[in-house]
Amino acid sequence: MARSLTELLDDFVMPLLGGGPLQVGAPLRARDLPPMLELARELQRPELRFLRLRRGQQLVADPELPDPDPDELQLWAGLYNTLVFEHPDRRRVWSRASVWRRVEGTTRSLLTLSAPASVGEALMRHVSVGAFIDLRRHDMVVGLPTGGELRAMGQDLPRRILRVASPADGLRHEQVRLCEQLASLEAQRLLEDALRASPLTCVLRPLVAPPGWSPLWAADAFGDRAMVRAICHEWARQRDWVAVGGAVTGALLPSLPNPSRARPVPREGERLALPGAVLPTDPDVLVGVVGALIHLHFLKVVELDARLGVAAASRDPGVTAFLALPLLLPWLGERTGSPLGGVVQDDAQRPGRDHVDAPIARRWTEYLDHLQELVPRSAVDNLLASLVSRIVQTP
Repeated sequence: MARSLTELLDDFVMPLLGGGPLQVGAPLRARDLPPMLELARELQRPELRFLRLRRGQQLVADPELPDPDPDELQLWAGLYNTLVFEHPDRRRVWSRASVWRRVEGTTRSLLTLSAPASVGEALMRHVSVGAFIDLRRHDMVVGLPTGGELRAMGQDLPRRILRVASPADGLRHEQVRLCEQLASLEAQRLLEDALRASPLTCVLRPLVAPPGWSPLWAADAFGDRAMVRAICHEWARQRDWVAVGGAVTGALLPSLPNPSRARPVPREGERLALPGAVLPTDPDVLVGVVGALIHLHFLKVVELDARLGVAAASRDPGVTAFLALPLLLPWLGERTGSPLGGVVQDDAQRPGRDHVDAPIARRWTEYLDHLQELVPRSAVDNLLASLVSRIVQTP
């Protein structure tokens, strides 16, 4: 067990945020946190604040991060326990499954946090959860004479094997993304809990977001100019940006309330269940999400990277809806603005007047024509009925 807050910070949190090997031991218990909070001054370490700030600056230039607080410590403890489930020597510690079930339950309670109260708090959580998603595991792999291979996950192979192994035997080192290679079901479940605690991470990494998530969880982020710009550019950096946009769109549409689904009327003496969390679906929030997705298209056009050959054969309804979004600009343009609105140059022929950059405008028009041929008209009609009608109030 990390016996003190100092050890948790030194062995886990600082390497998580700053890079380097992480050290985990026995899992933390809920009763271990109050003694740590008695040493809350440790959370004000200058080096810790610097690492948090530097991680935040990877997304926005001037992050407004709140000071480390008990919620952030609780999140670190939950992430620490999640990694304990992946320790190669875990099976040697306890044999009773009931013990590990209690640890999983405790970890789930640590990762159960209320929704972020501000953009700064959402960024604070992403600093840690995003770093956890980026973790790499160093494996050693060697081929076996009988075929197949032996893999030591996150540690060196036993010495008796290393003494006789050589590169000719296929001995090699591999770096794998931990979140894609989780070996334990407990860690897989807990990673979903960690992502639910960090809505901004889900928006930035939608391909690893848990089932049932919605970009509306991070509604405040889409109302912050610097943050929404960072989100768009993070999406654009992804190699499979169409899949990213499709994942966000596919998560957005089911979270919109369905007016055709009437609320049940209770019978006499019958009680209805309490309603679940209500997602913000007011027009301003939806405009922020849809505008960001349309801007992703425009960024790829500007980068000459709007290649949609693979997407043409996609049957994913989220991808189809994402490709249809720019075709909604005739109806949404007054709310979202035109992507060409910010692409202007000084007009040398007419001083004091600007004009739209002609090559970019031409590429954007050609791209819209391509989408018109690619996207079924039914997809546009569905979005007009389900999405546009919630943004544009028609008389």
